[in-house]
Amino acid sequence: MLIGSFILLFVSLAFSVKNIDENTEIISEVENKYLTLSKNIQKLNLSIEEKQSNLLQSILLGDAPKKNHAQFRRIIDDIYEIVSEDERLKTLLDEKLLTLKKRLIAYQSVEDSVIESLHSEFNEDLEDAVIGYNEVTKGFAGDVNEVEKIIITILQETIVELRESNILNQMTVIGSFLITVLIVIFSMLKLNSLQNNLKKELKRSFEAEEKQKNLQAQLLKYNENLENEITKKTNELYQKVYTHFLSGLPNRNKLLEDFQIYNFSMMALLNIDKFQKFNDVYGEEMGNLALQKSAKFIENYLDIEEASIYHISGDEFAIVVQENLSIDKDRFLHSINHFLNIYKKNVFDIDEHKHSFVMSAGVSFYGDKKMLAFADMALKDAKVKNQHLAVFSETQEIEQKHKDDIECKNLLMKAFENDDVISYFQPISPIQNPNLETKYESLVRIKNGDEIVPPHTFIEVAKQNKVYYKLTKKVFENTLNTIKKYKVPCSINISIVDIENERTKNTIYEMLDQFNYNELITIEILETEEFNDYDVVYKFCSKIRTYGIKIALDDFGSGYSNFTHILNLPIDYIKIDSSLISNIDRDKHSQIMVETIVGLAQKLNVKTIAEFVSSKEILDTVRKLNVDYAQGFYVGRPEDISKYCF
Repeated sequence: MLIGSFILLFVSLAFSVKNIDENTEIISEVENKYLTLSKNIQKLNLSIEEKQSNLLQSILLGDAPKKNHAQFRRIIDDIYEIVSEDERLKTLLDEKLLTLKKRLIAYQSVEDSVIESLHSEFNEDLEDAVIGYNEVTKGFAGDVNEVEKIIITILQETIVELRESNILNQMTVIGSFLITVLIVIFSMLKLNSLQNNLKKELKRSFEAEEKQKNLQAQLLKYNENLENEITKKTNELYQKVYTHFLSGLPNRNKLLEDFQIYNFSMMALLNIDKFQKFNDVYGEEMGNLALQKSAKFIENYLDIEEASIYHISGDEFAIVVQENLSIDKDRFLHSINHFLNIYKKNVFDIDEHKHSFVMSAGVSFYGDKKMLAFADMALKDAKVKNQHLAVFSETQEIEQKHKDDIECKNLLMKAFENDDVISYFQPISPIQNPNLETKYESLVRIKNGDEIVPPHTFIEVAKQNKVYYKLTKKVFENTLNTIKKYKVPCSINISIVDIENERTKNTIYEMLDQFNYNELITIEILETEEFNDYDVVYKFCSKIRTYGIKIALDDFGSGYSNFTHILNLPIDYIKIDSSLISNIDRDKHSQIMVETIVGLAQKLNVKTIAEFVSSKEILDTVRKLNVDYAQGFYVGRPEDISKYCF
């Protein structure tokens, strides 16, 4: 930009100086032309005056005047030549110069007349000729003066224009110079700014280079740390993936991987019985401490040196022996059995409390890659049979049972998905007071195509797969919809499992909060299951009663019966178990037992219901014993509610 400014300044100055020189030269030429024209005009005027003077003198002296007009013509031609060089002068003076030429011709003619009149006899002719001569001379001189004025005016205007042009050029030079100076100043400032920016960029570049070096050093350090961290995290990940976080023992993932590496010849699957209830009562933190102590107990007291111990789930451990190790089946079984006994007798100190636990075990000597599944089947078989140890049998009876359970589970999940969990209703009819209303017990079923699957097929499977709460919720929904539609009293079975499950209880409370016919509901509590926490059952019954719902104690008289339930729980109905009713028409002991139950119930203002009334004889007997209601196939089979309500 700076170079461009200097070039611009140089060009402007050169152009302006050239114009000034040209104008000065033109002014000089114009002035010279003016002087030349002035001289010629003055010479012409002098020649006219001289000619006129000579002519008059000749007249006075009587001499003959000389005729000499060539000088006039030469002067006029000189003037014309000079004027012809300037188009402007030529345009303005061409006509005047032509007039001068004509005046010269007239002047010559008049002069000849004057000369001829000198020889005339008449003075009047001379006078007239002189007068004409004077007039022509005067006109000639006037035309010459007018030409001179025009020339002077034009020449002056031209000189003024040229001088103005010079002034303009000078101003242009000054302006160009000032602009160039400003540009130079701006360029210098810009250059200085660029230099400063360049310095900053260089400084920034240097700092960036230093920073880059530092970053590279940090990156090298980071890479080193990263490698160490990766190694550490890999070890931690290995621990998380292959060891149980509570016990530090190899976990299920490690066992499954070892199955791919080693051949195991025997396995025992150990499970702490009812440990979930311990967790529910004492909390997860106490449960974790118990598991840690149990894992450590297995490590310390299992007398099978060849065995590997795995902690495969919360309360489940696996003991496995590889195929090439020298231990026989009898010794393995004896060691497992011995360990179960000493574990049961041990008392654990957990958070300043003393607790004992029981383990069950399932053992398998077969199955190769399916050994874990077979041991699990044996463990479940032991729990079903209430044994502390069971061995998987080659007869495949256990395997078949578990296959059936899997099929049942699939059926159950499909029923939930397709809304095929339905309720059948069995009437509970009054047999003492015909004015009382018939009730209906809601009984769960699964609809499998055209087949209706009874509950004994899937109830235990639902509990084992932890979806029992879904069954309870569905039965509640079915029953509440039936009551709402037909306005009939219905009863719903609730197990101890439901009462001890907070999610199930909260779901029940939420549905009851939104229901407007709670007075038509009866909750039947199954007494065939042991009450582990009596206080929980009592609180549930008390809460249910606040909705206006009645409470029935189901299966009363079965193996778990306790007459204190009637005294301590807010009971409205007692349902007498089928074991007392099924042959009551022939069994005196059953009659005495039922009579006793009815008598106690009447004193407590509790109604009684006889279950399993399958014949007229049984119905007559329970009616004679003052039982209030009867339920059974003789009274009515479980059917769709539409069979009883229209």
